[in-house]
Amino acid sequence: MASNYSNEFPVWALLPKRETNVTSFLNKYPEYDGRGITIAIFDSGVDPGAKGLQKTSDGKQKIVEMMDGSGAGDVDTSNVVEAENGFITGLTGNKLKVPSDWKNPTGKYHLGVKNAYELYPKILKERIIKDRKEAFWDADHKYQLAEASRALHEFNSQHTSQLTVEEKFKKEELETQIEILNTLEKKYCDLGPTYDCVVFHDGKCWRAVIDTSEEGDLENCDLLGSFSETYEFARLTEMDLLNYCVNIYDDGNLLEIVSTSSAHGTHVASIAAAYFFDNPEMNGVAPGAQIVSIAIGDRRLSTMETGTALTRALIKVINRKCDVINISYGEHSHWCGGRLMELVHQAVDKHGIIMVSSAGNHGPALSTVGTPPTCPTNSVIGVGAYVSPDMMLAEYSLREKIPSLGYTWTSRGPGSNGHLSVSVCAPGGAITSVPSWTLRGSQLMNGTSMSSPHVAGCVCLLLSGLQVQNILYSPYSIRRAIENTALKISNWDAFSMGHGLVQVDKAFENLVTYSNIIEAFVRFNITCNGQSGIYLRDSCKTKSPSSLNISIEPVFLGDSTADPENKINFNIHLTLVCDAPWVFVPSNLCLMYCTRSFNIRIDPSGLPVGEHFTWIKGYDCSEVEKEPVFHFPITVIVSRKLCEDPWSWNVPSCSLFPGKVNREFIEVPVGATVANVHLTSCDSKNNGCIVLHAIQIRPQMFCKAQEFYKVVRLSPKQEMTCVFPVREKIVLEVAFAQWWTCIDPVNISYSISFRGLKPDSPEIVMHGADGIHRVDVTSTLTYEDMYPSASLKSYTMTLRPNECKISPLKSRDIIPPGRQVYEAVLNYACNVGRSTEITPSFSLLSELLYESEFESQLWMLFDSNKQLIALGDAYPSKYAVKVEKGDYVLKLQIRHDDVSLLEKMSEMPMLISAKMQSSITLDVYDKHSLALIGGKKMSSQIIPPGCTVPIFLAPIPNDKYPKNCSPGYYLQGTITFSKDDAIKKADTYSFKYIVPELPKKSSSKQVDKEKTLEEEYQEEMKQLKINWITKFVGTSSQELLDEMIEIEKDTKWPLLSARLQSLDKESDKSPFKKENLESVIEMADKILSSINQTELLAALGSKNEKKDSANFKKLEVQKNCVIDALVCKGKAMIDLVTLQPGYAESSKEGSTETSPVETSVGDSVTVPPEFSIPYESIDAIMTELQKWTEMNDAKISALIERHSLIHSHFGRALKLLLKQQDDRRNKDNELKIIQIFKRLGWDHCATFYERSHLVKYPLSYPLF
Repeated sequence: MASNYSNEFPVWALLPKRETNVTSFLNKYPEYDGRGITIAIFDSGVDPGAKGLQKTSDGKQKIVEMMDGSGAGDVDTSNVVEAENGFITGLTGNKLKVPSDWKNPTGKYHLGVKNAYELYPKILKERIIKDRKEAFWDADHKYQLAEASRALHEFNSQHTSQLTVEEKFKKEELETQIEILNTLEKKYCDLGPTYDCVVFHDGKCWRAVIDTSEEGDLENCDLLGSFSETYEFARLTEMDLLNYCVNIYDDGNLLEIVSTSSAHGTHVASIAAAYFFDNPEMNGVAPGAQIVSIAIGDRRLSTMETGTALTRALIKVINRKCDVINISYGEHSHWCGGRLMELVHQAVDKHGIIMVSSAGNHGPALSTVGTPPTCPTNSVIGVGAYVSPDMMLAEYSLREKIPSLGYTWTSRGPGSNGHLSVSVCAPGGAITSVPSWTLRGSQLMNGTSMSSPHVAGCVCLLLSGLQVQNILYSPYSIRRAIENTALKISNWDAFSMGHGLVQVDKAFENLVTYSNIIEAFVRFNITCNGQSGIYLRDSCKTKSPSSLNISIEPVFLGDSTADPENKINFNIHLTLVCDAPWVFVPSNLCLMYCTRSFNIRIDPSGLPVGEHFTWIKGYDCSEVEKEPVFHFPITVIVSRKLCEDPWSWNVPSCSLFPGKVNREFIEVPVGATVANVHLTSCDSKNNGCIVLHAIQIRPQMFCKAQEFYKVVRLSPKQEMTCVFPVREKIVLEVAFAQWWTCIDPVNISYSISFRGLKPDSPEIVMHGADGIHRVDVTSTLTYEDMYPSASLKSYTMTLRPNECKISPLKSRDIIPPGRQVYEAVLNYACNVGRSTEITPSFSLLSELLYESEFESQLWMLFDSNKQLIALGDAYPSKYAVKVEKGDYVLKLQIRHDDVSLLEKMSEMPMLISAKMQSSITLDVYDKHSLALIGGKKMSSQIIPPGCTVPIFLAPIPNDKYPKNCSPGYYLQGTITFSKDDAIKKADTYSFKYIVPELPKKSSSKQVDKEKTLEEEYQEEMKQLKINWITKFVGTSSQELLDEMIEIEKDTKWPLLSARLQSLDKESDKSPFKKENLESVIEMADKILSSINQTELLAALGSKNEKKDSANFKKLEVQKNCVIDALVCKGKAMIDLVTLQPGYAESSKEGSTETSPVETSVGDSVTVPPEFSIPYESIDAIMTELQKWTEMNDAKISALIERHSLIHSHFGRALKLLLKQQDDRRNKDNELKIIQIFKRLGWDHCATFYERSHLVKYPLSYPLF
């Protein structure tokens, strides 16, 4: 045993608070623990039953409001009914017993349904599917499979000689049952149960209940009121352990079921404000604060936040007057601004709510901070992630401590607008509470998602203390105090840590000491060329000094509503300071309530290669000690320009330490398309875990648009090469970092080189009607081996909406003080010709969320039965979906408060990209003449530096296009130019091929040129009348037949066939009318006798008949006529057998006079002697049909189904119905399948199908 062990575990470091002096602050001010402060958690939802989230430190309710802003938990309860004899019929069809103690003065009940799996987080859903299969399926299914196998074995042992027709059917039945059971096991797909939901008003408040019993036992289900009124929540089932609550809107017509979409939100809330009365070390930062939980992560989109959810969340916090918002969510934006950012600006700058946000986990490269911290008004406190030595031991179990540092992955500034975007940093890991459904009480999570609620909790402490001392504050005074008092640790880095590590005690002291400062309610809108900071990254801007004007404007909280006297009296004398010797600023500025400007000079010409950062600080001359009034960031990137040949940069030795980032900035040479990074371990003993992050920043493009990220594990002396695409003339940052948990330093060498073949266009677009397409390819830097390859892998169809409906939304969607939000719902019809993977995209708004000028977009894809197949939002590449052949409906929702903007969207197209069954490779030539005649294709060529070579792409042959391809579609794929495999994978170019109008297929109908116009007229009239014989029923059809029979002297079977179809329709409508059935049999016999079947079979089998000949097609028509006659006759015979209901069920075997049979599943009927038809006659028809067609032919499926049921061969009937469902799902067939399951005794299958019935066949389209 080790002698230096300790029996004291550092519990305080599991949810670290000492690093930010929270512990000492609360020891000094125990009542300033967040009491009286409400913090809104914008996240994936908070579990109201989680440990530490029940009460505040002063005994109040901890979670005071819960809401799901995404809409994932919404239930349409606009269906209103009244109880009859104490029962309600739910929308599932179940009888729901109304408990006697319910009070409902109106007697009105609002009904809805909800699929349980729509409430589950992904991880929980996977667990429940597994548990339900074990509990409700596996044992029963294995038993039924064993029984079916035993029955087949017994049959085979008893029947060793030649089988009779009946015995063959019996054997086929047993084999089919085994086949079906095995297929059901393979295709097992649990869609979950569907619950009835009931909403009513008890005279005081709205109430809701979910029938989780699935049997209508409402008395034993939880009756809940809206959470904000009752604080009630319940557990959905004991199997899932999912806690939920409800909200009820729109006079009971909308039920919102609030659960969690992941464990993330509960963990975040616990860091901010958990309270453990018996274990204070595990408390969150502000145990006295109350929580408003708003789920912005949409379960339907894998917890992705949506514009709808964010808007509703901001509406809620404004209306509820929350003090603080924490949002540990975010995406990268292409630019600063957008409608959602305007709403954030309104919440902070008008209503005084303090917003704290995670910076993101996309480091270590610079300019990787996400939105919202890049808000254009700089109103959001962006937080980076920091790890302390105690955290390393307690949370991560490192073998030894190392100095505090920023996590490798924490995002770095500056933002695209020049602002640093990271205000401060805080501990970025914690072990604390998670939801009950995870089956664990606590969990380690790390990320800026964890550092953000730490700072939000610190803000709660500050506000709590300021309120007790009656000190007024604003989001601006709080932010300035936090930033000005932050601790710059030994490894401080402005890009990842902002102003430093939060120190709550010093921030509070600063706020108290300078409580009456003139700028307490003022933010300073400081810009340079419209940007919130100066960010010089392009080499053209850093070669020589530049003179820049900076404007500064004081803006009061609330602006237009602020006291005019405060604006008049605002006057501050500023001293301007910058520590960097390469920045020259004026010394003084007198600022009043107007925009002032001053000029600065930046001279980066003498700076070494690398990143350089500084602030211009503005101090109040009268109180310099209160720290700067504002900071204006300046970032300069000095890049390396490579010399000609070999176009590379080599570093022979570089030591990488945990937490340190080595950055190279290189201006990519003209003509370069790929970079090659070669890493070599120079270490003889230490392994390296090295993050390689390369990034180029393009205007109005997010950082992911041009980046490469890879974690490289290097053993001692090992080498590794990475190749990735680059853009010429743009500065490339290549960041090398040892992963922070690898405490041993590693020594490496590396080289960065450039090469590439550059086409004359970054995207190749070819129109099929243009003929030969030319592309000029240039090698600028080195000798390149060129071997072009162009392939197309998907096609894109363009859909126009067939309907657009614009309507106002309800109470959740009214932005204070009264801006009504509207929705436009566009409907698109889509047909998919085969099973494939499709990706819907509303390209006008794709890849835009926070920066979009529209509030949100969301699409839903439904099959022909209204079953929801998939959803997607602004990022189409995330939502590829596999679909079967069939018709689909796509609904798109766009939201905005300006109806005129929505009206402009009413005819916007939707793009559906579908994978092709096999890719199409285009022929590539090095000469136009060879491309024209389809000559020798291009082989590889060596291209010297500075040379341009043309290549020629030949159009796609007409027979290579995907089926159903139409003009307006386009094919998509890639084109590569290099022969080198590594470069080929990295350096790919988008290739779009526009489909031209394709040649029309020649008509198979041959025109007899010898016919006169009169003869053609007579033939067309004859065919028209035959069609109407089929359409008419009753005497009208018979009279038209009689008329045609008199005229037609020779071939009468087409007329008789048409009449048979009419009679068959009549018999289907009245299946138990004896006269109809006898007429069908009689007509079928006439048809069969009018066709020489022996000669027909011989002719069809003759090799002399070509399948595309006119005579062969006539023979096929006759064949189909025979099949139809046999099918109709067989159906009618079976229906005759089943005319008289009421006989007791018994076996048919041994009787040809009175035989019990089953016509529709579950109905047993018997044939009286006067209608007796021998079963052998029916079986003979089935045998005869086998001469003419396969038994899987869809035309005979109705007969096979009836024949199977009449013999009680449920397996054969079931196989047929299941195949029909595979081809095209049908609600009536599904009900038949359920009944057959019950007849077979496969109750587990019947229950399984019944539970998922409303998921497959919903009553209506779901809500957005």
